[in-house]
Amino acid sequence: MDNLNNRTHSLFTTTISGDVGGEPTVLGENLTRLATTHSLAYLAGSLWLGKPLKSKKTEKAIDLALKLLVDHGPYVSGAVNTMITARAGRDLVSSLSSGLLTIGPRFGGAVNGAAKIWFDSVSNKLDPGEIVEDYAKRKVYIPGIGHRKYRLDIPDPRVPLLTSLIEGIPHPHLDFAVNVEKLTTAKKPNLILNVDGALAAVMLDLLTHEEKLDKDELKTLIESEFFNAIFVLSRSVGLIGHYLDQKRLGEPLFRLPDHDVFTP
Repeated sequence: MDNLNNRTHSLFTTTISGDVGGEPTVLGENLTRLATTHSLAYLAGSLWLGKPLKSKKTEKAIDLALKLLVDHGPYVSGAVNTMITARAGRDLVSSLSSGLLTIGPRFGGAVNGAAKIWFDSVSNKLDPGEIVEDYAKRKVYIPGIGHRKYRLDIPDPRVPLLTSLIEGIPHPHLDFAVNVEKLTTAKKPNLILNVDGALAAVMLDLLTHEEKLDKDELKTLIESEFFNAIFVLSRSVGLIGHYLDQKRLGEPLFRLPDHDVFTP
């Protein structure tokens, strides 16, 4: 009885990993064995879902997305922040963090925003036209729609690579996203379904039909930004690359030229 009275509450609860006999485990299995028999995409997806991936299609989609999103040049906000911080003499973690902190609704974070729209619209049987007109009235861009560089006649080559992965299974979320694109591109040719919107739709369909997640589980994933996790993991590789590149080049402290700043 004394032993029961002296028990203390755990400080944390975790369901994804641990340590058994000095060996790290992931989802109840030996990590060394998992690491030598499965891909990084499988491990990442399983850890994020809190249970082993069921489908090779899901694993392949995550793997492809991690590779397609790894970098998009030195022009985007995350890379710029990382390079500026590196050139200020800061360390790897500080430079990487400064780049990651730019991820949000305008950079990278649109994957989760698009997932919410596709999921809510399909769940509530909304018409694509309703969504397009609602965002148009509010003068707000639809997450997952539009690109500065790509348009109808210069399509984003990453999108068909992702969407081809769900051939042969039901894909209501992708269908909805494509129907939105038909309406938005009729207004402007650059309002295409971009890689963020395509990834969100593809993952929703895979999680529904391959991983057998129900609507409540999908809603929880959206609320916890599961869909942004793929972008964050992938782009971290590219941001680290930009940090190491600046250090290797020995680039000096960055300062904006006077002519690049308007002073009224």
